[in-house]
Amino acid sequence: MGASNFDRATLDGNNEAFQRAVEQLRARLNFDFVTMGITAFVGAPLKWVYSAGETSNRHRRIALAPGHGVGGIVLKSGKPMLFTDIDSELDPREYSSYPIVFAEDLRSLCALPLKRNHHVIAVLLCAFRDVSESHAQAFRSLIADELRGTFCELAVVSEGFIGFDASLHDDASILSGRAGDSGESSPAKNDGSPRLIRSDLARIIGAQEDERRRISRELHDGVAQELLTVTFSLQRLREHLDDEGIAILDEAHGSINAVLDELHNISVMLRPSALDHLGFVPALRSQALVLEQTYGSAVAFEGDLTLPRFDRALETQAYRICQEAMTNACKYSGSDTVRVQVEAASDWLHICVSDDGCGFDVAHPTIKGSGCGLLGMQERANQVGATLSIESGAAGTRVTLVTPMRAQEELQ
Repeated sequence: MGASNFDRATLDGNNEAFQRAVEQLRARLNFDFVTMGITAFVGAPLKWVYSAGETSNRHRRIALAPGHGVGGIVLKSGKPMLFTDIDSELDPREYSSYPIVFAEDLRSLCALPLKRNHHVIAVLLCAFRDVSESHAQAFRSLIADELRGTFCELAVVSEGFIGFDASLHDDASILSGRAGDSGESSPAKNDGSPRLIRSDLARIIGAQEDERRRISRELHDGVAQELLTVTFSLQRLREHLDDEGIAILDEAHGSINAVLDELHNISVMLRPSALDHLGFVPALRSQALVLEQTYGSAVAFEGDLTLPRFDRALETQAYRICQEAMTNACKYSGSDTVRVQVEAASDWLHICVSDDGCGFDVAHPTIKGSGCGLLGMQERANQVGATLSIESGAAGTRVTLVTPMRAQEELQ
């Protein structure tokens, strides 16, 4: 039986015993941050529900599919993770792939799977926001002295530690303060490697859009539909099963639903169907929901949100520019809220994506991810005759797109 046995109050964060246990654990071992993530059923996303020492509520909006982020990796693998110095073991450009590390600015952590009836249904994460030799002892005390195999009547897994790259570490070396050999960090992207010229980038952007549309359609119309067919076939078994068989069947349904959700998110990132069928703003809203669940930042929309359909090329490029700006803000700014302002007047489209985060040097940006984001945004703007401006500093970042707009019916 999985986490579906948890009562509604537990899943909604209203279990006082769980919250009290998290707070007491943080106080006794002087952790900076302690949180407990819970999944509704086996295969469902994990959400950080009970916390102590948080800097904001941003982490509570994160929903981690199995295998994604610290919580998702621990949930899927059933193995704990422990790092005493994240900076030395994880390339800083990859922090955004682990939202809880990014949202709470963590530097050392221990994440432990929590089991009920042999299924991982929760994750306990204890962390510090700095690096110290004393942290190894704190994690050792957590496992050996404080928990002793259970937390809130759930079994604690404390063997077989894995790293961010999912490679096995030696337990003894981790608990003595050495997180194992995580390998050399990847070289910086600005090391003299060839750069794309504009004509190359334009061709790549066009090819990417075609390929994204094709893959998105195949995921939705092919893989997703096949999985739905499997669920219908499984449902026919229900009347032939005993209680134990029904429980296993329910877990299988949960796992398939989790895969369908992940396919939907991937499809939205590739090419949201809303962009083709409903238009610019509905597609942006769909993207915002994915980003909120992935990174925890709230995305707030303002302005004229009843735009008509307009030139498909403009819709696509404006959407991609906004998608990149929203994603960058959620991943890198550290801002709790990202604002998207949309205005359409006198045949002009004005879009602004802003945050009040840490900002960056626009003239000499630190290379993150593929390193082509800002260049790609500018090239997309050039393709549709739009003006793109990026302002950033200590007060945050503002990306503004201004472009002439033609309604779709004018092109026919």
